[in-house]
Amino acid sequence: MKTVFVRGIPVSLERRRIKNINLYIRPPHGDVLVTVPLRVSEAQVMRFLSEKEDWIITHRERMIAKEKERREEGLRTMTDRSVTDEESARLKEQISRFAAKWEPVMGVHCERWTIRDMKSRWGSCTVTKKTIRLNLQLAKKPEECVEYVVVHELTHLLEPSHNARFHAYMKTFLPDYKERKRRLENCGFFGEMKR
Repeated sequence: MKTVFVRGIPVSLERRRIKNINLYIRPPHGDVLVTVPLRVSEAQVMRFLSEKEDWIITHRERMIAKEKERREEGLRTMTDRSVTDEESARLKEQISRFAAKWEPVMGVHCERWTIRDMKSRWGSCTVTKKTIRLNLQLAKKPEECVEYVVVHELTHLLEPSHNARFHAYMKTFLPDYKERKRRLENCGFFGEMKR
């Protein structure tokens, strides 16, 4: 593969067993690739590129701009903590459903569930009062992650600390709990889940 330049833009030339010269602008960085038939001379390729200069520059700039916009939109989505009424209602329904499913299985009962927009935890449990707070941001997470947090906090009613006994309970109730935790951390606002 050889590199030539069109108005300062690097263009990779790749010879293949093909019939025509093909020009590609590749995402995400607008890399330019030209595939060239084996028998076409470099002079012909340079003429082709000269004719396509404006097209290359226009389409490359457009692709770079779109990619920048896409990244900025993604960043806005990652930092947008607003939760719609519909998302909040769905989270409440999920919590209620998972509590009804797991409390009898685990032999525990939470006296009071609350939802708050917390900055550093997905959930917390006050064992003495048998109350559990869950993060409002769970409304944006996959359902299996919400179930993981519900079971995690209910397990604290059996074992307050994160010791071997706690993890043994988690493995009994949710054998894939580590994978669910990883999934939650990978799609979350926080680098690491606490509690």
